[in-house]
Amino acid sequence: MEASQLFYYLSGFPRQMLPAVLVFFLPMRKKHRWYLFIPALAGMLGASIGLGALLWPRVIGPAAQEGTSPLVISLSALFFALHYLLVCSSYAASLRWMCGADWHEAWYCVIFAYISEHVVYCVKTLGSAALSGAAWWSSWPMSAALGLLVYGGIWCFFARKICRNGRYPSSVGRSLGLIAVTFLLVYIVSIVTMSMELEWLHSIYALICCSFIMASEYRKDQQLWLQGEIQERERIESLRRAQYEMSKENIAIINRKSHDLRRQVEALRTVGTPEEQAEAIRGIEQAVQIYDSTFQTGNRALDTVLMQKALLCSQQHIELSVVADGSLLRFIKSVDLFTMLSNILDNAIEACLHISEEERRAIHLSVHEKRGLVILQCENPYVGTVEMKDGLPVTVKEDKASHGFGTRSIAATAAEYGGVMRIDPSGGMYVLRIIFQPPDANQDEKTTSQDKAV
Repeated sequence: MEASQLFYYLSGFPRQMLPAVLVFFLPMRKKHRWYLFIPALAGMLGASIGLGALLWPRVIGPAAQEGTSPLVISLSALFFALHYLLVCSSYAASLRWMCGADWHEAWYCVIFAYISEHVVYCVKTLGSAALSGAAWWSSWPMSAALGLLVYGGIWCFFARKICRNGRYPSSVGRSLGLIAVTFLLVYIVSIVTMSMELEWLHSIYALICCSFIMASEYRKDQQLWLQGEIQERERIESLRRAQYEMSKENIAIINRKSHDLRRQVEALRTVGTPEEQAEAIRGIEQAVQIYDSTFQTGNRALDTVLMQKALLCSQQHIELSVVADGSLLRFIKSVDLFTMLSNILDNAIEACLHISEEERRAIHLSVHEKRGLVILQCENPYVGTVEMKDGLPVTVKEDKASHGFGTRSIAATAAEYGGVMRIDPSGGMYVLRIIFQPPDANQDEKTTSQDKAV
C-alpha cells in the first residue's frame, strides 16, 4: 500500500466519525470554555494517524509484499481495529474533558456515533451497488446530503431524546455491552464479508443490526425512565403531602398556644407586686413574640413555610426578614412551592449556623414583580468558599453521594414552572435568584383548583 493511499485510509475514519460524534455531543451539557480542548482532540487524532503510518510499513508491509493471504487479511483487520480503537478513545477522552462526562458515558456516545457512521457507510454501499457505481452517487455533494439526512434523523429521533438534562443514561455494564455487541456484530462481520467481496450483503445485515441496537436501547431507556419517574414522583408526592400537612398542624397548635399565653399575661397583671408582675410579663411576652409572628403574604403555602422557618431562625438567633407578595406565586402548586422554599431556607439557615458572630446571621427573602417577571430571591451571608460546577454549588459534606440534592431539587422545581435559577456567591453573600415567566390567568385558575383538590 502506497503512503498516500495509507494516509487516506488512516485519516478517513476520524473524518467520518467527526459528524457522528457531533450528533451525540450537541445535546450534552458542556463545560465552561469547552472549546479549549479542541486542539487536544486534533493532536490525539493526528497522533493516531501518525502512529498508524509509522507502524504499517514495519508490521504489515513485509507480509503484504508476499501477496494477499489469510495472514495479511488478519493482520490488516487487527491493525485497523487498533487504529479505530485509538480514534474512538480520542473522541471519548474529548467528550470527557469537554462535557465532564464519566468514561462509560463518553464511550456510550462514541459507540453510538460509530453505529451511526456505519449506517451512513451501509447506505452508501447499497446505493453504489444498486446504481452500479454511478459517479454522481459518490460525489461529495451527494455524500454531504446523505450524511445530513441520516445524522439529522438520528439526532432528532434518538440522540436528543435519550439525553436528559445534558446526560446520557449510561452505566459501565451498558457501555461494555454495547462495545462487545458492536464489535462482534458489526466490525468482525464487516471484515469477513469484505474479504468475501460481499459488501452489499454486509450492508443489509449491518443496517438491520444497527437499527435493532438503537431501537432496543431507546425502548429500554424509555421503560427505565418511565418506571423511575413514576416511583420518584410517588415517593416525593407522598413526602411533600405528609410534610405539608404536618407543618400546617404544627403552626395551628403554636398559634393556639400563643393565644393562651396572651390570656395568661392579662391575668398576671392583676396579681403580685408591680415589680414582679412587670418582670414576669416581659419574659412571657418575649416568649410569645417568638411564636406569634404570623405572615400574611397572600399565599397559604408561603405563609406556612415562613412561619415554620421563622421559629427555627428565632431558636438559632438568625434574623429572618421577608418582603414578599405571595399572590405572585399562585401559579405554583402548594406542595411544590412549600418544598422549594423549604429547601431554599434550609440551605440559608445551615450557612448562617457556620457564622460565629450572631449579629451577622441574617436571611432576606423577597418575592416581587419586575417587567412582567416574578423574581424570588434569597440572600444570606456565608463563611469559607463556594465551589460552583455547572451553575450549581458543590456540596461541602463528605458524603457527596447523599447530599447536594437540595439545590438540584430547587432548580428542577423552578424549571418545571418555566423558571430560571441563578446563584451568585460573590462578596461573601450567597444570592439565589429564580426568575419566573408567570402563565396566563387560565393557568392560574387551573392551578388554584388543583391546590384546592389537594
